[in-house]
Amino acid sequence: MPIDSVSVISVTNLTKYYGDTAGVKDINFSVNRGEIFGFLGPNGAGKTTTIRLLLHLLRPTSGKISIFNGEDCGRPVDILKRCGYLPGEFTAYSQMTGIEFLSYAAAVRGADPSAQQELIDRFKISRENLNKKIKKLSHGTLQKLGIIQALFHRPELIILDEPTTGLDPLMQDEFYHLLREYQEGGSTILFSSHNLPEVEKICSRVAIIREGRLVALEALEVLKKKLYRRMELTLRKEVDDLNIPHARLIKKTGLKYSFLVKGDMDLLLKELAGLPIEDMLLPEADLEEIFMAYYGGAPNEKTD
Repeated sequence: MPIDSVSVISVTNLTKYYGDTAGVKDINFSVNRGEIFGFLGPNGAGKTTTIRLLLHLLRPTSGKISIFNGEDCGRPVDILKRCGYLPGEFTAYSQMTGIEFLSYAAAVRGADPSAQQELIDRFKISRENLNKKIKKLSHGTLQKLGIIQALFHRPELIILDEPTTGLDPLMQDEFYHLLREYQEGGSTILFSSHNLPEVEKICSRVAIIREGRLVALEALEVLKKKLYRRMELTLRKEVDDLNIPHARLIKKTGLKYSFLVKGDMDLLLKELAGLPIEDMLLPEADLEEIFMAYYGGAPNEKTD
């Protein structure tokens, strides 16, 4: 399903204080229907507070939240019926078995529990694990149950907080494929994470939150072009006092140099013209580098 201009989530000047401490302050963003939206920040930045405000689990100090094109969160039950939610550090009733928990989730939703079987198969949860008490399950298996309870009823809006915690790489890839299928089926997804590479894989637009404030809100491709890029140089011979304007050395191994660069590429190429360059690469910056730019600049210089 193509992304359209209808906002499923709209947040205006959202602020939440815990006593004198701001959890989030003056946040503004929207998520369009059919979009996979990345919400990035380290632990403590305000991601989970924002999600809890969206789901009416917390009350804002000020500001407004609208869900599903203007329907205010003042009626949380009606909103939550159309949502799927996976909290960070997911837990469940420890004395239930896995299958009892999924049956309970289906009953609460008034949904057919047979719809869960496809996801059980895709995430390779064995019958043995389904019949174990939840307190005896591995972290990865528990996370799979959390994903299934959030997705099996095909919600219009899916809100995921650190969803791949505990999943092995193969299961992570299966999860990414699943989210794309749900997007194609019309679901809107807010994907909160501190794992930048995974957000880069599946999100078209991202917000970066720092200390409770949004510091960036961009289409992913625009964001990657605005900030640092990585430059890899291999020289034919050693150069004394190598200094390239607007480039910061982050690693040196023999005659191979890695820089983070920003600014006018034409000016940079003129600066490089007099160097004994054997090879040069300018790969696109990844989100790790972009994130570092927002959280205190480029990484420290490293040499080997």
